[in-house]
Amino acid sequence: MHVEDVTPPDQLRLPLCVGFENQYKEITEIIQTFRSGKRENVAIIGLPYSGKSTLLAALHTRYGDDSYLIEYGARISSKREFLESRYVTPIILMDNCQHLFSRRIGGFSVLDDFLKEVSSSSSLFITTWNIYAWNYIRRIREVERFFPKIITIPPLADTEMRSCILSEYTEAELQFIGGVEVELPSLIRYEEKKATIPFKKEPLQYSVPRLNLAGLSLRRSRKEETLSDEELVFKKITKMAEGNPGIGKAIWKKSFEYPTINLRDYRPIRIPDPLLRKDAFILGVIAMMGYTTEEELEDLAANEYDFRSTLYRLISLDIIMEKNGGYQVCPESVLIVHDILRKLRIFWE
Repeated sequence: MHVEDVTPPDQLRLPLCVGFENQYKEITEIIQTFRSGKRENVAIIGLPYSGKSTLLAALHTRYGDDSYLIEYGARISSKREFLESRYVTPIILMDNCQHLFSRRIGGFSVLDDFLKEVSSSSSLFITTWNIYAWNYIRRIREVERFFPKIITIPPLADTEMRSCILSEYTEAELQFIGGVEVELPSLIRYEEKKATIPFKKEPLQYSVPRLNLAGLSLRRSRKEETLSDEELVFKKITKMAEGNPGIGKAIWKKSFEYPTINLRDYRPIRIPDPLLRKDAFILGVIAMMGYTTEEELEDLAANEYDFRSTLYRLISLDIIMEKNGGYQVCPESVLIVHDILRKLRIFWE
Protein backbone atom coordinates (compact mmCIF):
# COMPACT_ATOMS: atom_id res chain seq x y z
CA MET A 1 0.00 0.00 0.00
CA HIS A 2 1.40 3.40 -0.99
CA VAL A 3 1.88 5.92 1.80
CA GLU A 4 3.05 9.40 0.90
CA ASP A 5 5.44 11.34 3.13
CA VAL A 6 4.16 14.94 3.05
CA THR A 7 6.80 16.52 5.27
CA PRO A 8 9.07 18.85 3.26
CA PRO A 9 12.60 17.39 2.83
CA ASP A 10 14.20 20.31 4.68
CA GLN A 11 12.10 19.53 7.77
CA LEU A 12 12.64 15.77 8.01
CA ARG A 13 15.77 16.18 10.12
CA LEU A 14 14.14 18.51 12.62
CA PRO A 15 13.32 17.11 16.10
CA LEU A 16 9.55 17.06 15.70
CA CYS A 17 9.19 15.70 19.23
CA VAL A 18 12.13 16.51 21.47
CA GLY A 19 13.41 13.47 23.36
CA PHE A 20 11.47 10.94 21.28
CA GLU A 21 13.54 11.07 18.08
CA ASN A 22 14.52 7.38 18.29
CA GLN A 23 10.91 6.29 18.79
CA TYR A 24 9.79 8.58 15.98
CA LYS A 25 12.40 7.09 13.66
CA GLU A 26 11.44 3.53 14.64
CA ILE A 27 7.79 4.16 13.78
CA THR A 28 8.65 5.77 10.44
CA GLU A 29 10.66 2.63 9.64
CA ILE A 30 7.63 0.49 10.55
CA ILE A 31 5.55 2.62 8.17
CA GLN A 32 8.19 2.17 5.47
CA THR A 33 7.96 -1.60 5.97
CA PHE A 34 4.17 -1.28 5.74
CA ARG A 35 4.63 0.35 2.34
CA SER A 36 6.40 -2.82 1.25
CA GLY A 37 3.45 -4.97 2.25
CA LYS A 38 4.24 -6.03 5.82
CA ARG A 39 1.79 -4.72 8.44
CA GLU A 40 2.84 -4.61 12.10
CA ASN A 41 0.50 -2.52 14.25
CA VAL A 42 2.04 -0.35 16.95
CA ALA A 43 1.26 0.26 20.62
CA ILE A 44 2.94 3.29 22.21
CA ILE A 45 2.81 3.00 25.99
CA GLY A 46 3.83 5.27 28.85
CA LEU A 47 2.81 6.95 32.08
CA PRO A 48 0.22 9.75 32.05
CA TYR A 49 1.63 13.04 30.68
CA SER A 50 4.72 11.26 29.29
CA GLY A 51 4.38 12.62 25.75
CA LYS A 52 2.54 9.85 23.89
CA SER A 53 0.15 12.33 22.27
CA THR A 54 3.04 14.54 21.16
CA LEU A 55 4.65 11.65 19.32
CA LEU A 56 1.38 10.72 17.63
CA ALA A 57 0.73 14.33 16.57
CA ALA A 58 4.20 14.51 15.00
CA LEU A 59 3.41 11.42 12.93
CA HIS A 60 0.09 12.92 11.83
CA THR A 61 1.92 16.08 10.73
CA ARG A 62 4.38 14.04 8.71
CA TYR A 63 1.93 11.76 6.90
CA GLY A 64 -0.90 14.24 6.37
CA ASP A 65 -3.91 12.96 4.43
CA ASP A 66 -2.53 9.40 4.43
CA SER A 67 -3.19 9.30 8.17
CA TYR A 68 -6.32 9.72 10.25
CA LEU A 69 -5.99 10.88 13.87
CA ILE A 70 -8.57 9.88 16.49
CA GLU A 71 -8.22 11.36 19.99
CA TYR A 72 -10.25 9.89 22.83
CA GLY A 73 -10.86 12.09 25.86
CA ALA A 74 -13.36 9.91 27.70
CA ARG A 75 -14.67 6.35 27.71
CA ILE A 76 -16.21 5.13 24.46
CA SER A 77 -19.46 3.32 25.24
CA SER A 78 -20.56 2.10 21.81
CA LYS A 79 -18.98 0.69 18.68
CA ARG A 80 -20.54 3.45 16.56
CA GLU A 81 -18.53 6.10 18.41
CA PHE A 82 -15.17 4.78 17.26
CA LEU A 83 -16.34 3.57 13.85
CA GLU A 84 -18.30 6.67 12.80
CA SER A 85 -15.53 7.49 10.32
CA ARG A 86 -14.69 4.32 8.42
CA TYR A 87 -11.02 3.49 8.23
CA VAL A 88 -10.20 4.47 4.66
CA THR A 89 -6.71 5.93 5.15
CA PRO A 90 -3.57 3.76 5.14
CA ILE A 91 -2.51 4.87 8.64
CA ILE A 92 -4.87 5.09 11.62
CA LEU A 93 -3.52 7.02 14.62
CA MET A 94 -5.50 6.42 17.82
CA ASP A 95 -4.70 8.32 21.01
CA ASN A 96 -5.69 7.19 24.54
CA CYS A 97 -7.02 3.74 23.66
CA GLN A 98 -7.53 2.96 27.36
CA HIS A 99 -10.93 4.60 26.86
CA LEU A 100 -12.04 1.63 24.74
CA PHE A 101 -12.77 -0.53 27.79
CA SER A 102 -14.00 -0.42 31.36
CA ARG A 103 -13.55 -2.73 34.34
CA ARG A 104 -17.29 -2.89 34.97
CA ILE A 105 -19.52 -5.75 33.77
CA GLY A 106 -19.74 -5.75 29.97
CA GLY A 107 -16.99 -3.15 29.77
CA PHE A 108 -14.92 -5.01 27.15
CA SER A 109 -17.47 -5.12 24.33
CA VAL A 110 -16.16 -1.99 22.58
CA LEU A 111 -12.55 -3.15 22.90
CA ASP A 112 -13.46 -6.56 21.48
CA ASP A 113 -15.20 -4.91 18.51
CA PHE A 114 -12.16 -2.70 17.98
CA LEU A 115 -9.75 -5.67 18.01
CA LYS A 116 -11.92 -7.44 15.43
CA GLU A 117 -11.73 -4.32 13.26
CA VAL A 118 -7.95 -4.20 13.63
CA SER A 119 -7.56 -7.85 12.62
CA SER A 120 -9.73 -7.48 9.50
CA SER A 121 -8.54 -4.04 8.34
CA SER A 122 -5.76 -3.46 5.80
CA SER A 123 -4.75 -0.18 7.51
CA LEU A 124 -1.78 0.22 9.84
CA PHE A 125 -2.89 1.05 13.39
CA ILE A 126 -0.60 3.16 15.57
CA THR A 127 -2.09 3.50 19.04
CA THR A 128 -1.24 4.99 22.43
CA TRP A 129 -2.12 3.41 25.77
CA ASN A 130 -1.80 4.34 29.40
CA ILE A 131 0.78 1.89 30.78
CA TYR A 132 -1.60 0.74 33.56
CA ALA A 133 -4.34 -0.06 31.06
CA TRP A 134 -1.93 -1.81 28.72
CA ASN A 135 -0.51 -4.06 31.44
CA TYR A 136 -4.06 -4.95 32.48
CA ILE A 137 -5.57 -5.79 29.09
CA ARG A 138 -2.54 -7.63 27.75
CA ARG A 139 -3.35 -10.27 30.35
CA ILE A 140 -7.10 -10.11 29.77
CA ARG A 141 -7.10 -9.90 25.96
CA GLU A 142 -3.49 -10.57 24.86
CA VAL A 143 -3.49 -7.33 22.90
CA GLU A 144 0.19 -7.63 22.00
CA ARG A 145 -0.91 -10.19 19.38
CA PHE A 146 -2.76 -7.37 17.60
CA PHE A 147 0.01 -4.80 18.24
CA PRO A 148 3.32 -6.68 17.94
CA LYS A 149 5.43 -3.51 17.84
CA ILE A 150 5.50 -2.09 21.37
CA ILE A 151 7.24 1.25 21.87
CA THR A 152 7.82 2.62 25.36
CA ILE A 153 8.10 6.38 25.88
CA PRO A 154 11.52 7.16 27.45
CA PRO A 155 12.24 9.82 30.10
CA LEU A 156 13.66 13.13 28.92
CA ALA A 157 17.20 14.22 29.72
CA ASP A 158 17.59 17.61 31.41
CA THR A 159 18.60 19.30 28.14
CA GLU A 160 15.50 17.84 26.46
CA MET A 161 13.30 18.96 29.35
CA ARG A 162 14.75 22.45 28.94
CA SER A 163 13.89 22.51 25.22
CA CYS A 164 10.39 21.18 25.93
CA ILE A 165 9.59 23.83 28.56
CA LEU A 166 11.35 26.83 27.01
CA SER A 167 9.65 26.38 23.64
CA GLU A 168 6.95 28.76 24.92
CA TYR A 169 9.38 31.50 26.00
CA THR A 170 12.33 33.55 24.84
CA GLU A 171 15.43 33.09 26.97
CA ALA A 172 15.88 36.85 27.36
CA GLU A 173 12.63 37.20 29.32
CA LEU A 174 13.42 34.61 32.02
CA GLN A 175 15.37 34.84 35.25
CA PHE A 176 16.62 31.74 37.05
CA ILE A 177 17.28 31.72 40.78
CA GLY A 178 20.09 29.37 41.78
CA GLY A 179 20.93 27.78 45.07
CA VAL A 180 19.06 24.62 44.16
CA GLU A 181 20.78 21.49 45.40
CA VAL A 182 21.02 18.73 42.84
CA GLU A 183 21.22 15.21 44.20
CA LEU A 184 23.76 13.29 42.17
CA PRO A 185 22.78 9.84 40.88
CA SER A 186 23.58 6.77 42.92
CA LEU A 187 26.66 4.74 42.03
CA ILE A 188 24.45 1.64 42.13
CA ARG A 189 21.64 1.02 39.69
CA TYR A 190 19.28 -1.94 39.53
CA GLU A 191 18.69 -3.89 36.34
CA GLU A 192 15.42 -5.81 35.94
CA LYS A 193 15.76 -9.48 34.97
CA LYS A 194 13.27 -12.25 34.25
CA ALA A 195 13.53 -15.96 34.97
CA THR A 196 11.24 -18.79 33.93
CA ILE A 197 10.07 -21.01 36.78
CA PRO A 198 8.51 -24.45 36.21
CA PHE A 199 4.73 -24.60 36.69
CA LYS A 200 4.48 -20.79 36.76
CA LYS A 201 2.89 -19.07 33.76
CA GLU A 202 4.36 -15.61 34.31
CA PRO A 203 8.18 -15.25 34.50
CA LEU A 204 9.69 -14.21 37.82
CA GLN A 205 11.00 -10.64 37.85
CA TYR A 206 13.97 -9.71 40.02
CA SER A 207 16.54 -6.91 40.33
CA VAL A 208 20.32 -7.23 39.95
CA PRO A 209 22.62 -4.46 41.28
CA ARG A 210 25.01 -2.93 38.73
CA LEU A 211 27.66 -0.21 38.90
CA ASN A 212 26.18 3.02 37.50
CA LEU A 213 29.01 4.19 35.24
CA ALA A 214 26.93 7.14 34.01
CA GLY A 215 26.46 8.27 37.59
CA LEU A 216 30.18 7.95 38.25
CA SER A 217 30.94 10.02 35.16
CA LEU A 218 28.49 12.74 36.25
CA ARG A 219 30.04 12.88 39.72
CA ARG A 220 33.46 13.39 38.19
CA SER A 221 32.24 16.05 35.77
CA ARG A 222 30.32 17.79 38.58
CA LYS A 223 33.62 18.37 40.40
CA GLU A 224 35.18 19.79 37.27
CA GLU A 225 32.50 22.30 36.32
CA THR A 226 30.17 24.79 37.91
CA LEU A 227 26.61 24.57 36.68
CA SER A 228 24.76 27.78 35.87
CA ASP A 229 21.54 28.68 37.68
CA GLU A 230 19.58 27.70 34.58
CA GLU A 231 21.30 24.31 34.30
CA LEU A 232 20.69 23.63 37.99
CA VAL A 233 16.99 24.46 37.66
CA PHE A 234 16.40 22.11 34.73
CA LYS A 235 18.50 19.35 36.25
CA LYS A 236 16.38 19.56 39.39
CA ILE A 237 13.08 19.69 37.47
CA THR A 238 14.10 16.67 35.39
CA LYS A 239 15.06 14.72 38.50
CA MET A 240 11.83 15.54 40.35
CA ALA A 241 9.76 14.70 37.24
CA GLU A 242 11.84 11.59 36.44
CA GLY A 243 12.02 12.85 32.87
CA ASN A 244 8.24 13.08 32.39
CA PRO A 245 7.55 16.26 30.31
CA GLY A 246 4.01 16.78 31.63
CA ILE A 247 5.17 16.56 35.23
CA GLY A 248 8.14 18.81 34.46
CA LYS A 249 5.86 21.47 32.98
CA ALA A 250 3.57 21.29 36.03
CA ILE A 251 6.52 21.78 38.40
CA TRP A 252 7.69 24.70 36.25
CA LYS A 253 4.28 26.39 36.34
CA LYS A 254 4.02 26.08 40.13
CA SER A 255 7.50 27.57 40.53
CA PHE A 256 7.16 30.30 37.92
CA GLU A 257 6.16 33.87 38.64
CA TYR A 258 6.91 35.90 35.56
CA PRO A 259 9.73 36.42 34.74
CA THR A 260 11.32 34.38 37.56
CA ILE A 261 11.60 30.63 38.06
CA ASN A 262 12.43 29.67 41.65
CA LEU A 263 12.40 26.05 42.84
CA ARG A 264 13.40 26.85 46.41
CA ASP A 265 9.82 27.04 47.62
CA TYR A 266 8.44 24.13 45.58
CA ARG A 267 7.06 21.34 47.77
CA PRO A 268 6.45 17.90 46.21
CA ILE A 269 3.10 16.23 46.85
CA ARG A 270 3.05 14.10 50.00
CA ILE A 271 0.44 11.69 51.35
CA PRO A 272 0.51 11.91 55.16
CA ASP A 273 -1.35 8.66 55.87
CA PRO A 274 -1.55 5.36 53.98
CA LEU A 275 -4.52 5.04 51.65
CA LEU A 276 -7.31 2.64 52.51
CA ARG A 277 -7.67 -0.23 50.08
CA LYS A 278 -10.93 1.13 48.67
CA ASP A 279 -9.35 4.56 48.21
CA ALA A 280 -6.42 2.99 46.39
CA PHE A 281 -8.82 1.06 44.12
CA ILE A 282 -10.67 4.24 43.10
CA LEU A 283 -7.36 6.02 42.57
CA GLY A 284 -6.20 3.08 40.46
CA VAL A 285 -9.26 3.30 38.22
CA ILE A 286 -8.70 7.03 37.69
CA ALA A 287 -5.00 6.47 36.95
CA MET A 288 -5.72 3.60 34.54
CA MET A 289 -8.36 5.42 32.51
CA GLY A 290 -6.61 8.79 32.57
CA TYR A 291 -9.98 10.52 32.88
CA THR A 292 -13.02 9.06 34.67
CA THR A 293 -16.53 10.36 35.30
CA GLU A 294 -18.46 10.08 38.55
CA GLU A 295 -21.02 7.88 36.80
CA GLU A 296 -18.35 5.32 35.90
CA LEU A 297 -17.00 5.30 39.45
CA GLU A 298 -20.52 4.81 40.78
CA ASP A 299 -20.95 1.73 38.58
CA LEU A 300 -17.66 0.29 39.81
CA ALA A 301 -18.42 0.97 43.47
CA ALA A 302 -21.79 -0.82 43.02
CA ASN A 303 -23.21 0.76 46.21
CA GLU A 304 -20.68 -1.19 48.30
CA TYR A 305 -19.06 1.96 49.67
CA ASP A 306 -19.20 5.74 49.39
CA PHE A 307 -16.65 6.58 46.72
CA ARG A 308 -17.44 10.32 46.99
CA SER A 309 -15.62 10.54 50.32
CA THR A 310 -12.61 9.01 48.53
CA LEU A 311 -12.82 11.64 45.80
CA TYR A 312 -13.00 14.40 48.40
CA ARG A 313 -9.91 13.13 50.19
CA LEU A 314 -7.88 12.66 47.01
CA ILE A 315 -8.80 16.15 45.80
CA SER A 316 -7.95 17.72 49.17
CA LEU A 317 -4.50 16.08 49.01
CA ASP A 318 -3.94 17.44 45.46
CA ILE A 319 -3.63 13.88 44.15
CA ILE A 320 -6.50 14.17 41.68
CA MET A 321 -8.33 17.12 40.17
CA GLU A 322 -11.80 17.68 38.77
CA LYS A 323 -11.94 18.67 35.10
CA ASN A 324 -14.96 18.99 32.81
CA GLY A 325 -17.14 16.94 35.13
CA GLY A 326 -14.64 14.11 35.50
CA TYR A 327 -11.50 13.28 37.45
CA GLN A 328 -7.86 12.76 36.57
CA VAL A 329 -4.55 12.46 38.40
CA CYS A 330 -2.74 15.79 38.91
CA PRO A 331 0.52 15.88 36.90
CA GLU A 332 2.66 16.55 39.99
CA SER A 333 1.15 13.49 41.70
CA VAL A 334 1.75 10.93 38.94
CA LEU A 335 4.97 9.55 40.41
CA ILE A 336 3.73 9.18 43.98
CA VAL A 337 0.50 7.60 42.66
CA HIS A 338 2.58 5.20 40.56
CA ASP A 339 4.63 4.24 43.62
CA ILE A 340 1.55 3.73 45.82
CA LEU A 341 -0.34 1.61 43.31
CA ARG A 342 2.74 -0.49 42.59
CA LYS A 343 3.42 -1.17 46.28
CA LEU A 344 -0.22 -2.07 46.93
CA ARG A 345 -0.24 -4.27 43.80
CA ILE A 346 -3.29 -2.51 42.42
CA PHE A 347 -1.84 -3.03 38.95
CA TRP A 348 0.12 -5.70 37.15
CA GLU A 349 3.59 -4.73 36.00
